[in-house]
Amino acid sequence: MKHDFEEYDDFVQDDSLLANKKKKKVNGKKKGSRTELDLTKILTERFGQPFSRTVGSGARWSQAVLPAHAREVFSGDIVVMKGFKFVIESKGGYDGIDMSSVFINGNSELDNFLKQATSDSERCGRKPMMCWKKTRKPWLAFVLTEELAGNQFNYSMKYREWTAVALEQLLKLDDSFFIDKEQLKLDENN
Repeated sequence: MKHDFEEYDDFVQDDSLLANKKKKKVNGKKKGSRTELDLTKILTERFGQPFSRTVGSGARWSQAVLPAHAREVFSGDIVVMKGFKFVIESKGGYDGIDMSSVFINGNSELDNFLKQATSDSERCGRKPMMCWKKTRKPWLAFVLTEELAGNQFNYSMKYREWTAVALEQLLKLDDSFFIDKEQLKLDENN
């Protein structure tokens, strides 16, 4: 007995279907914007106040001509709530950074991220924080080690003068770690 499928001689295997397809090039600006939006949602949910992307995020040159009060608001990648102690640099992707090798020779790319956070901090007078999310990995937060004195985490990694912790764990700290209540009172009285 002959099966129906044996009657078809015109079936041709198309090897082009099996060939490895080239990965699409990642649009870094779009990925960065998506990452920043994700971070703003996390922060807004945690603090109950709106956080948003900084206008012109990634265009650091534009801050050179801004007056001091505008630099305070538009420094970093995220516009933070009043009284927030940190300026936030947000990074998404950069999957090629091998966290195990950074402890041997460091990593210039990671150093540049932390330098950006430090420069933003100096410009606006807030403490630096760098939040980084690799593709399909949890958020990490890099904070100066001295800022974390007295706080314990199950897992953390020290890198130069910075400590990296899971953002989820950092956000469990008391509001006083993040928000300057005295600054809020001053702003309310003015």
